[in-house]
Amino acid sequence: MVSFAKTLSAGVLGTAIAAMGTLLAAPSHATTLTGFQTFGDDMDGMEVTVKFLGGGSETKIWGDTGPGAGGAFGTGWSLVQSGDTFSSPWTLSYGGSGSITSLLINAIPGNTVFDLSEPSPGTPGSANGRTFDVQSGQAPTSSNYSVPIDISVGDLFGQLTLQWANGFKGDLSFLADTDSGTTDDPVDPKPVPESAALLGLLAIGALGAGSRLRWQRG
Repeated sequence: MVSFAKTLSAGVLGTAIAAMGTLLAAPSHATTLTGFQTFGDDMDGMEVTVKFLGGGSETKIWGDTGPGAGGAFGTGWSLVQSGDTFSSPWTLSYGGSGSITSLLINAIPGNTVFDLSEPSPGTPGSANGRTFDVQSGQAPTSSNYSVPIDISVGDLFGQLTLQWANGFKGDLSFLADTDSGTTDDPVDPKPVPESAALLGLLAIGALGAGSRLRWQRG
């Protein structure tokens, strides 16, 4: 039994170390931007999710609606955009029963990133960005960018979330600049370093468990 425990712990440790080495050594293909102009029909595949005040949510996929234009359409709501996102607004509309409590735009599946105004200069190739800015309609209680992109210097993010504490209904026009990734090097979030740390903890835990078992059997 002692020999089995020793073999087991050594095997788990070896596997964990090998996996950690593979993770750390894996080649990284950094996001490459196509340029600083992205239009509504360049963002196909984005995931747009709304949550409702009475509970429940709905996710729709962004698609073309015409030259330079695109949108996502759900039950009683729509999000559309036409033209260069740096200077042409997005429009969120909701005319259903009740109201919306939040809007989440996940740009990554559409090979797209949000490009903020600051810092300036920002990430090379992204030119000037524009942070979320209400043009007309009911402003959200809060707006938040999340999921930084691998090449970002603090201005490129994969998701934008808008929230209304008391619900939203009607029309909202806002600006939020985006950029696009290339086909060969698409948009990719920053790697999560905790993965390697977790593998290391797994290996240490396996050693500890094996040592305790040997001590109990010894």
